[in-house]
Formats: sequence, structure tokens, C-alpha cells
Amino acid sequence: MKRLTPPTLFFPILFILCNLIASAQEFPQGYFRLPLDGDIGLSATFAEFRTGHFHAGLDIRTGGEVGKPVYSVADGYVCGVRISPWGGGKMLYVKHPNGYTSVYMHLNDYAGEIGRYVRREQYKEQVYAIVRDIPEGVLPVKKGQMIAHSGNSGSSGGPHLHFELRHNGHTINPLLFGLRYSDNIKPIIRGIRIYPTEGEAFNIAKQEEIEVAGPFYLGVYATDAAEGSTLRNGVDKVEIFVDGKLFFKYITNRFPLDSSRISNALIDYPYYVRTREAYLLTRSLPGAQGEWIPVRQGNGILRFAEGTTHSIRVRVSDIKGNLDEHTLNIKMLASIASDKPSTDERNTYPVVYNKPLKINGTELKLTFPAHTLYDNDRLHIVTSASSLYRSPVCTIKPCTVDLPPNEWYTLSVKATSPSDKAVIARIDGRRPTAYKTTREGDWFTASVRDFGQFALMVDHEAPRISPVNFREGKNIKTNTLRVKISDNLSGIETYNCYLNGQWILAEYDGKSATLTIDAHGAIKKGVNKLRVAVVDAVGNTADVTFTIRKT
Repeated sequence: MKRLTPPTLFFPILFILCNLIASAQEFPQGYFRLPLDGDIGLSATFAEFRTGHFHAGLDIRTGGEVGKPVYSVADGYVCGVRISPWGGGKMLYVKHPNGYTSVYMHLNDYAGEIGRYVRREQYKEQVYAIVRDIPEGVLPVKKGQMIAHSGNSGSSGGPHLHFELRHNGHTINPLLFGLRYSDNIKPIIRGIRIYPTEGEAFNIAKQEEIEVAGPFYLGVYATDAAEGSTLRNGVDKVEIFVDGKLFFKYITNRFPLDSSRISNALIDYPYYVRTREAYLLTRSLPGAQGEWIPVRQGNGILRFAEGTTHSIRVRVSDIKGNLDEHTLNIKMLASIASDKPSTDERNTYPVVYNKPLKINGTELKLTFPAHTLYDNDRLHIVTSASSLYRSPVCTIKPCTVDLPPNEWYTLSVKATSPSDKAVIARIDGRRPTAYKTTREGDWFTASVRDFGQFALMVDHEAPRISPVNFREGKNIKTNTLRVKISDNLSGIETYNCYLNGQWILAEYDGKSATLTIDAHGAIKKGVNKLRVAVVDAVGNTADVTFTIRKT
């Protein structure tokens, strides 16, 4: 590619507008109230980078407590309920007359008629985890009506309320709607990294003079805080100016819910996995495009003439306009020859990022949909025999761009010793991760969303069941019973609890692998029998009955 000199670099170009950057008039001001009483403090802001997704709303702090009243932010009706041991836990969706939907996650319980509706549905189906779409007129709510209590359900890392506002398939920053929020603390640029296209990346900290050889791009890591918030929330905007002219701008006021995984391609993902520091990169990848990605010149890579010096100013801001900035001067050295080893193309397959790929081998089959990768690449695929597993070990990874896949792909492996208890597992982590697996003869198939090493493993071990707050045959003084259930590999598929022969609702918390049973009104004085039956994903069962005495 032709080297650009500074005058050429800033010729007018057509920016791709990544965000629907909106004035306050686009968002109804004063229509919504806060979902909690009092001033809010945030433990996470909108569109923060997470592993595999953007943070889709606000995490509102509840003082480390469960049970704070949660209120409907406007008139409307409950249009959906989702309950899962993972993810958002107990979730509630309210549709409003202006077309927006408010979403509340990690709840502890549902209030009033909403709670009674949910409990009826759970007992009707005899399941804890449910998904219900609810028509208008069944559960109407008013602005300020208590609809739930805050909690710590699902994959929550501590008690808080996750709150979203959605519209037309997008989730939108709730702070754009005039909600009361105090922030007089400026964000902090915590790090800037230089990424030479030929060479290793390096941190520059707060240095002001840097020497760089050849083309490069930048990475910026910044955090924000506010009154009552945690100290390392995400910033609202990142801007980079080169020689006084805007080169890169990132702001995410909204994003499509079905495109959140592209967040992986906007940051230095391997560095984030190691350090939890999300360096936003100026470079672009062709498979990470959309209406809301950064505005940048060209592909976000800077190319300057040898011997020239250039000013780069990084500016970050929060939604209240508080700023931090840092300026550095870049002195360009002569380009250096690449010392990268040539790619060994044995056992590799070319992938065009926007086209599907099928591979049919004698031991492994792959079906990649289009856009599984973010850029054209070569896929390294190799199988090797192993006596530890029921199949060869299959290694699957891209050769150049070290990112997880954007889409689910299908992996099939041929068993060397088939078993109905076998599952495909990723084996290169701290512990194996199993995937839901189907069998057809000697071939086993799973949908996966990782790269790494995979093999077929057998799960002959039954799930484990153990009491937490009671002992076999002993008296208890509580009406809340807790039982831990777990599985060694394939994962728990179903569980059921019966108290004195009657099915009873047990809430499963995936974080602690614990069932919680509210036995108030169901447990009787004297001897009680609690039966817990658990089945894992390959059909291994555990069925234990405990004797409980109530005085």
C-alpha cells in the first residue's frame, strides 16, 4: 500500500457513521423515572466491554443488599418474564405506550399479581426456569408501581439491578432520557498502547515522546467513576486527534441486540482476557462493521513518512462531559523488516470471512456460516490420536486474527470408541467444557462458539446431591431448605424436588449450584420426606430422599 504523507492523510474522506449519535430531543425527557428510589450509583455503565458482548444497560448499585423495591419506570404492561439459573436470572419486561420496553434483571422476586402469575406458571409446568411472552391486558402496571425486588439471581457478581431501555431491536443508554444522575468526576486514561503492524505491541503509559518504526495503530484503555459508583466503569466517548484533526471517534449510545458479540473485534481481546483491561483499537476489521462501530479514517492504521514527527491527542469523556486527555508526539523511524516466521500452511484452510465454509474429513467435520471470522484468514485444523479420549484431539484456530468466533459453528468428530454417554468438550482450559452433543452412529456433533482443542469425553458419573442447611434425620428450625447439586462434566439437564410426595418449586442458582426451596406452608410438624431427583445431559441420574424433622 502506498505510504501516506501528512498532507495526504487528511484529505477529506467519507466517514462511516457508527452510532446514531442523537441529541436529547430524540429521547423522551422526563417520560421515564428511575427504577429505584433515591440517587443512583452505578457498578457498570452502558456499552462497557465484556467477554463476548457489550454491557447492554446500567448496573445500579443496591448497597450490597437484596430486596430493594423496583418500580416500573412508566405506565405500560408486563410483556415478558424470563427466569434462568444463568445470565439475567429473574428478568421482567415492561412494554410502554411510546414503543419502548424497559428491562429489569437479576431480580430476587416479583411483586403482587406479577409474582402470583409467575408462580402459577412454574407450578403448571413444574419447572423453575420459564420463558413467557404475556399479551397486553394481563398484567398492566403504572409508573411508580412496585413490580419486583432487586436481587442477585443469574450470573450476577453481587446484589444489584441491571436496567435497560430497548426500542426497535436496539438497547439504548438509559442516561440519555434525563434520568437523575450525578457525575462530577472526570474519567481517567489508564493506558495507551502502540501496535506496529510489523512488531510487538507496547504500552506507553504517560510518555510524551515515542519512536515508532513503520505503520501502526493505537489502543486506548480508559475508565470512569461518579458519585456513588465503582471506580472503573466504562467511558462514554473516546476521540483521537492526529496533528489537530479528528482521526478516530467512538461513542455507543445504542447498539443492535443481535450484534453485541462484535465487541470482541473492537478491543485487544487476548490482552483483555489476560488483564481485564479493554484497550479500544483504532484498526478496523471487515467483519466488524455496523451502524454503531467507531468513526475512523481509512482502516484506522497510521502511516507516516520516515523522519517526520506527529502529534496525537487522546481525549475521553463521560456522559456528563467530564474530560481527560493526553498528548504524545510520535517520531517516525525507518521501517524494519518483519521477523515474523512464515506461516506454515500445512493443515490450514483459507476462509473468506463473509462466505460459509464446509470441511469434511475422515475424523472431523466443520460447518462455518458466513461471518464466523472477522477477517479473511487461514484456519488451522489438525487431529492427533490420544488414548485419553474417545476421539482424536481436534485443534481448531485461526492463524492470524486471535479472536473467538462471531457465530456458532457445527463441529462433528468421529469416535474411536463410541458411547451414548460421550460429549464433545473443549479440553485446553482449566477444566473441560462440555457442549450439548448429539450422536449419529460413530459421529458426534455439537454447536460451539470457541476455538481451541476439542475431544470426545465420556461422562459415566451421576450428579451429586448434598444438603446445605439441614442434616439427615435431624430437626430443622427453618422453612427454607437448601440443597447443592452438581455434575462432573456434561452438566445438569433437569431436576425435581418433592416434599412429602408433592412436587415443590426449587429455585436453582447456577453460581453456587444450589437449590433453594421455600417450604413454608408445605412442611409439617414431625417427620417430612424431601426427595431430590437430578438428571445430567447424558442421562446419568441421582435420586436421594432426605428425612427432615420439624418440631
